[in-house]
This record gives sequence, structure tokens and C-alpha cells, in this order.
Amino acid sequence: MNLLTSILLGVAFVAVFCFMICKLKVFRRLGLSSKWLLLLFVAKIIAAYSLVGVYQVAYGDKRNSDVFKYYYGGLALYSAMEDNPADYFKMVSGICADEPQLEYYYDKADHWYKAWNYGLLNDNRTVIRYNALLDLFTQGNIWLNLIISAFVAFCGSYFLALAMLAFSGGRRWAAVVAAFLVPSVLFWSSGMMKECLVMFSVGLLMFSWTALWRKFGVIKLLVALCSAWLLFLAKFYVLLAMLPGLVLFALPEKIGAKKLLISSAVVFAVVVTMFFFSGNIFGYDLVDTIVKKQHDFINMVNFEADYSGSNIDIKELEPTFASFASALVPAYINTLFRPFITEANSFIKMVCCAENIVFLLFFVYMCVRFKPIDDKQFRFILFTLCFMLILYALIGMTTPNIGALVRYKIPVMPFLLCSMFMCTNFERLKKRLRIGERKRHDLVNSQLNK
Repeated sequence: MNLLTSILLGVAFVAVFCFMICKLKVFRRLGLSSKWLLLLFVAKIIAAYSLVGVYQVAYGDKRNSDVFKYYYGGLALYSAMEDNPADYFKMVSGICADEPQLEYYYDKADHWYKAWNYGLLNDNRTVIRYNALLDLFTQGNIWLNLIISAFVAFCGSYFLALAMLAFSGGRRWAAVVAAFLVPSVLFWSSGMMKECLVMFSVGLLMFSWTALWRKFGVIKLLVALCSAWLLFLAKFYVLLAMLPGLVLFALPEKIGAKKLLISSAVVFAVVVTMFFFSGNIFGYDLVDTIVKKQHDFINMVNFEADYSGSNIDIKELEPTFASFASALVPAYINTLFRPFITEANSFIKMVCCAENIVFLLFFVYMCVRFKPIDDKQFRFILFTLCFMLILYALIGMTTPNIGALVRYKIPVMPFLLCSMFMCTNFERLKKRLRIGERKRHDLVNSQLNK
């Protein structure tokens, strides 16, 4: 595909998606004008292109960088369209995908097989198949793939904003900012990586699940199950981290805050018990798997040259309750606060560091200007805490690299920001802003009168 054709198709793709955003009724439900929605979509496209640009500069070996390895893997599967289209559809759909002649394409995909899989679902294949499916419409053009991925990411953020709007007390701006404008989420979820599919499925799952909680419907249930299945295929541990909070959402609306708090403690106790006795309960030892995964991750980053200074020391786990308990606090510190200021030796790390500082300062401001919340908001905040405590513990214990850390934690960040918005009283700030604006207006008038 030549450059002119690529540009014309890119313009056509953007025009089609903009038309859908302006005309489809579902995009009217958030209450934003088409102009603002289009600006948010453009922000996703810019973020997607910026992500690829950063990886092009930062990595000399493109085939092994996270953005490009899935793209090239998709191209390997898409190459079957010239030889035998039936083989292509077998590989993308997963139906009869283990036939011997398909090994040729899997070998070309490089990252189709994982060195360490621990008997778990290989989520690399999900993203490779996703890219191969995009190639069917774009003929393998990476820039067109990015436009489609940006729209997928936009839809995920949009549905997440709709879910948050139901709990934000009418603060539409809070739902929009939390779902669309967290820098790390915007940057990492807009490209052709796992995070794009993760945030799309998280947004759709939360939208359908909260709608199902308010009123049962078969279509809502089907959408919730499909989005949960997609999340399981993209990153199954994110779904596992969400499940306890989703159970709390399934409780009747009339249950008060006290019973919800007791229920969450019971659910958490059950989850911890099932985790440490998973070998006896499910026949698969999750504790041993996490220990092995952490050790292999540490060995991998120690083996590879760390030119960016992103590797960090974490305590090696043992398959015991005491070992996990002692690693819990350092895991939360790493996930919540790294990169530290002293580790911000690149532009991306500086942005992530600044983002952590803003979250921390906003948390302090929230504590000072705390606003009482209703039972519905309390339910959302409990979900956020459950989700955060589980996912951040898993990430912090097993990830000895800052670059991976800041990516893996993004599914929680919109929920965390929205929860802080719910608990913050902005009336005094608004009053000061109005007074300041009035003073500036009076000053301008006085200068003009002179």
C-alpha cells in the first residue's frame, strides 16, 4: 500500500468513526456534545500514534518490543490469506487452530508461544489474533490499525464513563475526566496492545454489569458475559481481580453501607482462603504459579541489559502465607508510587512520576475536603478498593520493572480517580474560583473606565 492510499484510507476510517460518534444514539447517553466526543476520539488517535512513535525511538529491535511484536505476529497470521484463506480464519477464530499446517504461521509469529506459560491461558495469542483481524480491513497497514484501535479504546472509555456517571452524583465532568483523561490510561490503552482490549472489555463489563444491577435484562447479561470473556482472553488476572467487587455489585440495592462493608470483608476472607488453598480446591496451585512467575520475571530482567534503568529489586516470594504477607506493603508502595522522582530519568517516567504526585496531592485534598457519600457511591468505592487491593498486590509482587508496572496498573486508575472525585467537596474551590473571576472582571472594567 503506497503512502497516498494509506493517507486516503486513514482519512476515510476517521470520517466513518466520526460519523458513528455523531449519529449513533448510544453516544448521546453521556450528555456530551458531538464536538467534545470528537475531541476525545482525536486524543485517542494522538495517543495511539505517540505510543508507536515512542517505541520506534526507544527500541532498535522492533520485533521484540511490546507494540510491534503483536503487530508482526498478526501479519504472520494474515499472510495465510494469500496461501489459504481458510487457514487464516481457523487461526483467528481458534476453531481447528491446532492443525499441523498452521505451525508454519505460528513459527513466523515469534511470540505465539510463551517461554513460561504455567498451564495458563496464553494471552499473547489474543492480541496477535486481534491484530490479524485488523489486517483483514487494513491490509496490514500499522497506521490504519492504530486508528481502529483508537476507536476501540474510545468506546471502552465511553462505556466506562457511562458506568461511572451512574455513581458520580451528577458530576458528568468527573466521569469523563476519570475515564478519558488519566495520562497513563490514555497513552497505554490506545494502541494495539493488550491494554487496549483490557480497557475496552473493562468499560463494557462495568457498563453492562451496573445496568444489570439496576434492572435485569437478557441482553445486558449477554453483553456482560461477552465482555467478561474478552477480558479473560486479554488478561485473565484482571478479571479475577474484579470478581470480588462484581460480587458486591450483585448484592441487592437496598443493602445499607454497614452490611456492604461486612459483606466485603467476608468476600475478601473467602478470596484469600481460596487463593492459598487453590491447589486443594481447584486442583491448580495459584500460589506456586505466582511464585514461579515472579522468579522467571526477575531472571528475565536480570538477563537482559537494562539500558533505561527501569529494573527494580523486589523480594523473592516463597509459597507461604508469611512470605506473601511480608511482600504486601512493598508491593503497594511500588505500584502506587513508582517511579520515584529519583528514578524519573526519561520523559515517560517523568510523566508517570508527576501523575503519581498529582494523585497523592489530590488524595490529601480529598481528606481535607471530604464529602459524605451515599450508599450507592459507597458500593462503587468498595468495588474500587477490592479491585485495587487485589490487582496492585499481584502486580507489585511479581513485576520487577517500572515500565511494565506503570502499564499493568492502569485498569484501576480511572476507578480510583472517580472514587476520589465522589469523596471530595469542591464547593469551596468553586466559590473561590467565582470570586477570583469576579475580581478579575472588576479589575478589567476599572482599567477600561480609566
